[in-house]
Amino acid sequence: MSDLKGLWIGLNYLIIFFKEIFKNMFTFYLIKKKIINFFLNIYYYFYLFIILKNHILMKINTIIDIVATHYPDNSYGTFELLYVIVCYKLNQRFFFKLTIKKENLLVSLNNLFNSTSWLEREIWDMFGLKFIYHKDLRRILTDYGFLGHPLLKQFPLIGFIELRYDDSIYNIIKEEVEMTQMYRFFRFINPWTLWKD
Repeated sequence: MSDLKGLWIGLNYLIIFFKEIFKNMFTFYLIKKKIINFFLNIYYYFYLFIILKNHILMKINTIIDIVATHYPDNSYGTFELLYVIVCYKLNQRFFFKLTIKKENLLVSLNNLFNSTSWLEREIWDMFGLKFIYHKDLRRILTDYGFLGHPLLKQFPLIGFIELRYDDSIYNIIKEEVEMTQMYRFFRFINPWTLWKD
């Protein structure tokens, strides 16, 4: 019982700390099973991470993960970014959620946290979200000639071009994709029903 009481006092202390230090930087928070979720304000999120890195209580020096989710039907924002942070000093895990639109430019956290370099490149490559002041924002998972961003589903399933090796000229040929097979018509008849007497 004393562990639960200590946990409750510790979480309340953290919430009071966040409320006083970061007054307008997040809209609301949610506590579930020793995990604190903060919903950030887009105008102040960069300053929040500066304070988290330099404050004597937190001293966060790494961001574990950045997860992007696309919600095309959401009226407020179409994307949600989730920053996963662990404070080793407090043995506490924090989740910071940020709801943005495609047009919003995000300030890169690459200058603060080295671990975000590849994570931000991956989000830009897959979703097309731009991080300004990023040192090396280029494709990381798709080909350099790829048009669009895969997780937005803005490309045909077969692709635009195909690469193949031609034995006659001993070279790789880049061609536009052609459908070599006509669409097949399927009969949705159960074969087991045909053999019934």
